[in-house]
Amino acid sequence: MIKLINYVRSQANQGLFAPNLAPKDFLDGDEYLKPVMEDDALLYSIDDIFDYCEQRDKSLPNGSAGATLSGEEVQELLRQNKQLREQAIYYRSALQKTYLENLELKERPLPLPSEQENNQDAIAAHTKEIAGDDSHYFSSYAYNDVHELMLQDTVRTDAYRDFIYDNKHLFAGKVVLDVGCGTGILSLFCAKAGAAKVIAVDNSSIIDKAREIVFENGLSETIQCLRGKIEEVTLPVRKVDIIVSEWMGYCLLYEAMLDSVIWARDHYLVPDGLMVPSHAAIQLSLFADDEYISDKFTFWNSVYGFKMPCMLAKAYDDIVIRTVKPVAVPSSSTTIVELPLHTVKKEDLTLSGTKFQLALKKYVDQLHGFLIHFDIFFATGRDISDARTYFTTGPSGPETHWQQALALIDTSKHDASNLNIGDQVCGRIQLRKGVDNFRELQIEIDWRVQRAKSEEQQSVSDAGQTWAMR
Repeated sequence: MIKLINYVRSQANQGLFAPNLAPKDFLDGDEYLKPVMEDDALLYSIDDIFDYCEQRDKSLPNGSAGATLSGEEVQELLRQNKQLREQAIYYRSALQKTYLENLELKERPLPLPSEQENNQDAIAAHTKEIAGDDSHYFSSYAYNDVHELMLQDTVRTDAYRDFIYDNKHLFAGKVVLDVGCGTGILSLFCAKAGAAKVIAVDNSSIIDKAREIVFENGLSETIQCLRGKIEEVTLPVRKVDIIVSEWMGYCLLYEAMLDSVIWARDHYLVPDGLMVPSHAAIQLSLFADDEYISDKFTFWNSVYGFKMPCMLAKAYDDIVIRTVKPVAVPSSSTTIVELPLHTVKKEDLTLSGTKFQLALKKYVDQLHGFLIHFDIFFATGRDISDARTYFTTGPSGPETHWQQALALIDTSKHDASNLNIGDQVCGRIQLRKGVDNFRELQIEIDWRVQRAKSEEQQSVSDAGQTWAMR
């Protein structure tokens, strides 16, 4: 058996994936006693396989070991064998495609200036193409850690499960498209709810594991996994009845996955189809936490007696993601944008000066920033009032893996101290895609403090700051 395994592996290394086993020459000598593959798991498990077979035969009724299988058992084995062969063909095709794409990328030359003309346009176009490459985004979802984090977020996952299982009548017999399926958990929910067909699409290599998960759970006949961008893959159907997707990023719109969901909706969803979730909203509130600011910023003023002010350079340029306690939110929140997923357009995802007004609910020594979170709703139609399932990522709700986003004010430039109950922070917020990377966000807020006492209202000047969510 050891010689046979090593012989087959050696032939496969030479490109012979169906070697001729008729000649038995490879059984002579000791050449194939040496492992061809280092740490070959199959060789290590030979004894276990034989032990299993021996135990299985002992457990069968007398005389039944090696007995002829029934017709139903033969058909089941043939079905499983067909599925395994189809998987093997897909994996080989995917591997070949990836290899050729990488080879083409490596061999593609950078345009060089000709002797007659300095081809700066070609170089700029090539540089722009590289800057627009988002392959790193998809590769970041190839690892287990990020999926473990999302699956263990019970607020998130339970909401999808509860909506799907509580509304099985909406899914029964329907065709469902899962955009950015990851491990395929939402597809599994839909299949269990009675969907006739589920198409799971993801451009990350996690799709290979999703396919295995689907097979392990006996749902290969219902769920079809496709690798690629939703804008580029060819679906096996012209239209779908339901689109389900977990597209939300930090600040809701980070990573720009909603763009792809909107594209899928416009191209594949039937006119009266269902979007899951159905609505989303971004909320804005104020943030004040002396202890956190001291730990994060004042800390650098004296580190074991040494000054390190350079470490604070650009410290206020980026959005900070962290879990904020409700006590650090001195105002109520206000909705800065509502997104009805059945009708929202890509241009609606850019906020160009949305007004806001936030009233202080308690006294604060110093205002330290703005807090952004989002709410998600699952309605059975297009009316948000029908939503019985929803969740928030705000400080008032259970913690989620999205946490909250903090836009910290550089208090050395913008002072907003000694704010009293009834004082208001008014302004405008802009939210747009990053210049160099469309999956990033830029957030700009202009604000002023309006004191409850009119004689103090003019004492605070206008302020403004820009942050990046990279």
